[in-house]
Amino acid sequence: MLLQISRDLPAPIPAQIVAGIRDAVATGALSPNDAIPSTRALAQQLGVSRGSVVAAYDQLEGEGYLLSRQGAPTRIHPELTVAPASDSGGTTGIPRKVSRTRISLKPSPGSAGTIKPAAWRKAWREAAAEPGGSVDKSGEPELRHAIAEHLRLARGMTVSPEHIVVTGGSREGLMCILYTLGADLKVGVEDPGHPGLRRVIPLGGHLVVECETDAEGVVVKQLPTDLDALLVTPSHLYPFGGAMPAPRRAELLEWAKQTGTVIIEDDFNTELRYRIAPQPTLSTLAPAADVLTLGTFSTLLSRGLAAGYVVASPATVARLKEVRGILGMPVATVTQRAIASLLRGGVVRRNTRAVHRALAQRRQVLQDQLVPLFEDARLAPGDGADLTVQFSSQLARDAFETRLLEAGTECGHESSLWTDGGDGLVLSFAHLSDGEFANAVAQVSRAATLVRAQTST
Repeated sequence: MLLQISRDLPAPIPAQIVAGIRDAVATGALSPNDAIPSTRALAQQLGVSRGSVVAAYDQLEGEGYLLSRQGAPTRIHPELTVAPASDSGGTTGIPRKVSRTRISLKPSPGSAGTIKPAAWRKAWREAAAEPGGSVDKSGEPELRHAIAEHLRLARGMTVSPEHIVVTGGSREGLMCILYTLGADLKVGVEDPGHPGLRRVIPLGGHLVVECETDAEGVVVKQLPTDLDALLVTPSHLYPFGGAMPAPRRAELLEWAKQTGTVIIEDDFNTELRYRIAPQPTLSTLAPAADVLTLGTFSTLLSRGLAAGYVVASPATVARLKEVRGILGMPVATVTQRAIASLLRGGVVRRNTRAVHRALAQRRQVLQDQLVPLFEDARLAPGDGADLTVQFSSQLARDAFETRLLEAGTECGHESSLWTDGGDGLVLSFAHLSDGEFANAVAQVSRAATLVRAQTST
């Protein structure tokens, strides 16, 4: 079975395998009832982990492409009906070559992570070796227990595994929460604030209400009293980089209790704080307020891992599980078990300490090498690696950005991140690999030096 698999493509390996087999069926290279290689044989052929192949086969079997029986080879499902090939001349599956910017310095949650390939392979092997069983649509029990224990150790959060629902990442988790809360909602968002999740809200037909923030988080006295929900990031205030202090948290929770507003707490990047211990989540401080907590594994494990969780409140857990049951579970069982193995084995805690060290080193590099190159550049407060740069003129800013784009590097704009955000550029370095970080620093340094030389003449 000839499949084109590349680690240089943005799609995960299991997704590439799935697309390749679908493509082979669509073009007639594979026909109904054809036997295909075992997971072990295909993994050896492609030079990938067996867990990746198992995850791909599981998905294809669920879609009806494959049929597997005990003691018999896996086959293309004999009753599969293949649509006639399109005459458009187009191709299906994943393109061999994807045109994209090589390095993006747009703000992004999480870090490049330091999970070693050997740790991943071990976790996948163990997960794939476990016998299959019924699928728990709220999430595999071992993963929900592992998350609860992780939250207890890392966040001081005592939560029942029954209140944890596994999701396909933060965005999918937010969608599940909004489905749970109802239709035509008025959802408050921080302004300024991180733009990632706020773009999800209008997709469900809900109204986005921008709420004023300062260096301590949302200004409670300015909050509308008719909100159905409020999305906040109290542990990582963007772009200020700090955390919401205890008095402001208490004020917010009292307001939520009085107005009946549901608080949706996005807990991203919290565990990457290394100068001070992460503050407790709002849900641990709010027995009377209705708070749901969004978590993700992209921060601690891999930015390419579309998996996360929601810690539901007592008032919403039953309905949230009902919504999860209707939508189905987007995270493969093998993936969930592999994540649970990494959480239980202490890999995540060791990885977090390594990320803390790397972030501290990167901030120092930015402070020493890049900040002096600009007239007005500052590192975001806190523990991240975001650099905000202001220019004396739009011409200088455009020239700098053009130099970066020519080198294959893009950056973020203050104006696109929040209302009246200014006309500066935001360069984020935390999520880059070590090689990308070194290249990005060199490219930014080169572009800044060239633009400074042009403007001074």
